[in-house]
Amino acid sequence: MPRGARRFWWLAAIAGAAYALSLRSTPYADQAIAKLFLCALLLFAAMYHRVPGERVWLWAALIFSGAGDVLLAIPALSQGFVMGLGAFLLAHLAYFVLFWRVRRRWTEVPAWHRVAIMAVWIAAALSYAMYWPGMGELKAPVACYVIVLAMMASAALLANLRGEWAAVGALLFTVSDALIGTTRFVGTIPAQEYAIWILYALAQWLLVAGIMAIRAPQPASDVSQ
Repeated sequence: MPRGARRFWWLAAIAGAAYALSLRSTPYADQAIAKLFLCALLLFAAMYHRVPGERVWLWAALIFSGAGDVLLAIPALSQGFVMGLGAFLLAHLAYFVLFWRVRRRWTEVPAWHRVAIMAVWIAAALSYAMYWPGMGELKAPVACYVIVLAMMASAALLANLRGEWAAVGALLFTVSDALIGTTRFVGTIPAQEYAIWILYALAQWLLVAGIMAIRAPQPASDVSQ
């Protein structure tokens, strides 16, 4: 990761941890703003990414994620869940495009990545079936979201990245979103807000690290990892 990005990356980790601690007092005034700090700081880190075509998609993913965070943190917003769902769908599409641009052939992907991709799609189908009785009129939007989320995670597992940061981040994102679906359409789970946020924050943190560690052709003197 470029040296200039590291301070914002670590500040984002601190912001994510601080928000997790604040969940003991939710809801509270300015909660939406506090929640936004994670993606805002990661966006500053992303400005140091040296591959312009990838940087634009990373910015888009973080901007839409930040919008989704805010929309889901405003209880008074009657359509907040649906609007947040739409914002995160766009974020996943942006991540998908970024990862797809650097994808590997199926035969070049590590065995555990291939297994994980198959597991993602099986889990997506099972989760949707579990949500079905409680979704009401949201069946079609949720189906679109689940498909796009699985596409994003699959693309991350296919991507030619340095290390496993982004692959793990994408998988954590799917688990976090699955928990949101469970609490929304099935029933509450213990410490659900903490679990959802911590998994989500780790996912975004790892995704940014993984993307910014992409092996791209650069002069040796210009590389700072």
